[in-house]
Amino acid sequence: MIIKTLGIKAQKITSIAGMARGLMFSKKKSLLFSFKKEQNIGIHMLFVFFPIIAVWIDKNKKIKKVKVMRPFISLHEEKANYLLEIPYSKKLLLRVRKLRTIKF
Repeated sequence: MIIKTLGIKAQKITSIAGMARGLMFSKKKSLLFSFKKEQNIGIHMLFVFFPIIAVWIDKNKKIKKVKVMRPFISLHEEKANYLLEIPYSKKLLLRVRKLRTIKF
């Protein structure tokens, strides 16, 4: 799936197994978690070996929260319909923080 506003590709995850695994023990890649209804989406960084940008998005594709998550130590929860995880880059972080909505 293409995240048009950022010009990146993200793998869409809808399965429970895919959501449970996330980026643990994986190489750098972007993931878009899609949920049927708004809910508390919590993430942790155990066994993720690189920093990421986590973006919580509502059903109207408006950005609710942007947070830099650090390997092994970060933990956060936010209510949303989508969660986008992107490998960290300062340039990408600045672009995401300027956005109000995401197109995909």
